[in-house]
Order: sequence, then structure tokens, then C-alpha cells
Amino acid sequence: MKLIISLFLFILISCDNISKDNVIDKLENTKNVIKEKTKKNIEKSDDSKNNIFYLIGDPYYIEGVKYTPKENYSYEEVGLATYYDKDLHNQKTLNNDLNKVTELLGRHKTLPLPSIVKITNLENGLSLTIKIIDRHDDNASIIQVSRKVAQLLRFYKNKIAKVKVEILSDPSKQWKNVTMSINDDNFNSTVDSAPTEIVSITNIDTDMIEDNGNEILEQPIEIGFEEVENLALYLHVNNFKNYQEIQKIINEIELNEKYTSENMGTFYKLIIGPIENDIANKLVSTFIRKGYKENEIILE
Repeated sequence: MKLIISLFLFILISCDNISKDNVIDKLENTKNVIKEKTKKNIEKSDDSKNNIFYLIGDPYYIEGVKYTPKENYSYEEVGLATYYDKDLHNQKTLNNDLNKVTELLGRHKTLPLPSIVKITNLENGLSLTIKIIDRHDDNASIIQVSRKVAQLLRFYKNKIAKVKVEILSDPSKQWKNVTMSINDDNFNSTVDSAPTEIVSITNIDTDMIEDNGNEILEQPIEIGFEEVENLALYLHVNNFKNYQEIQKIINEIELNEKYTSENMGTFYKLIIGPIENDIANKLVSTFIRKGYKENEIILE
């Protein structure tokens, strides 16, 4: 901008044929153009900061347990699910989305944000397709869903359920493309000219239907159903040095559930079960606090 002003001042001084008023007007117009462009660039930059964006993220720790987010379009896992309630409602996610308890959303420790997954309640066979929009900080559960999802899968009252989570690769890739294109520099560019022909479209299926009472009704949510086996839940805790160490920790935590141990060659494994969902959830945290971070929930 200083260069432009200096150029105009040079013209003003050296050119007798150009009136001073004319040059001053041109100078003011140029300054206004620069200000306007600068303002638009700032506004565009501020808007982009609020856009939802695609996020994988760096490795991180929860109570000393390491998690590495990554693209994994063959992801399928069974384990425990919990849900979040109004304390997280409308709270921003790591990629500028919003946690909402009334929508079909979920939070996962390693899948990309956003991703689309199918979650099945293995205790009743009910399944839903939901969008992963955030991370969660619970070692025991593989996924945390919205209150709405917990209600529809019928584990809202129990607060925890055995589930299977499967990523849906094509919808997940589509959401990746959408979120990345939103942040493209040319996303808000307009077309200089467009066809003016009148186009008529009929028989469109809409997601929202207005009835005679002027109320907006949502389309029914598609809930699937699968045949499921009666699977028992076990907790495997690894990296005990010997059987005596297992006995010591069992006495410390006053374990009342059935258990067995297995010599894995380089370490001993403690196997607890079958156990209830809430007990497994508590035991995972207990063993992590005791320093046994390599444990997993198994459904058999």
C-alpha cells in the first residue's frame, strides 16, 4: 500500500497535465479498494476458522494408555458403549462440529472426524447408522454415543451396552470429501453466468414433510435389527510377571468375580469373567490406575 501511495504522490508532483483533485480522488479510491479487499480477506479467514474440517489427529493418551487416530476403512470392533447427556450438548468438537444429545452422533478414540459407522446393540440386535464427530476419554468403552442413540438402541436406562461398531467406508469417504471441500479457497466462489432456462422438477422426496397442522415432521429413523448371539463378557489383563503378582492385585482390589490366569511365555494374563457390563467398565479403570494399561474387553 505504501508503494501505491508513493507512486500517486510522484505522479501528483511530476505531472502538470493531471489535476491535483483528480489524483487525490484516484488515491482515495485505491485506498478504499485495498481496505475492502483486506476486510474481505479477514472475514474469509475468520469464517474458515469456524468451518467443520476433516481431522485425524496426533497420537494421545488417556490415563497413560496411548491411542493413535488413523484412517481405517475396514474397522470393526466389539466392546462397550456408553452415552453422553446434556452436559456436552452444543459443546464444540475437535473439528468445529457440535455435540448434540438429540441427534444420531457418536464419539470415538481413533476413527477420523467425521466418519460414518453402524453400531449394533449386541444385547437386543438393534442397530443404527451414526456420525462420529468427536473423541472421548474413556478407556473402557470403544464408543460414546448421544443420548438419542442410547434411547433408540434401548440402553439409556442401563447406561452401558455390549456393541459392535463397523465403519461404513463409502459414506465416510464422502463426508471426508465434503468437509475438505468446505475449507477449499474457492468453496464460496460464485458463477459469473448461469443458464436462464426454467427447469421444472416434480415428485421430489423430501426429508421434511409438512402436515395440515403446519407442523414439520421428520422422516422416521431407520433402525435395523440383527440376529445376535448371547455373548458373555470377559476382561483380559496382560503383563503380570508371575502368578504371585496376580494374587496380590486380586487381594488389593478385593475381586469377587470368577477369574483364571494363563502363562503366555513372557508374561502372565489374568482373565476375569463372565462379568456384567458395569463391572467390566469399573475394572478397566481400576487396573489402569494400578499400572496395568494393556487390557481388553472380550465377548465370547
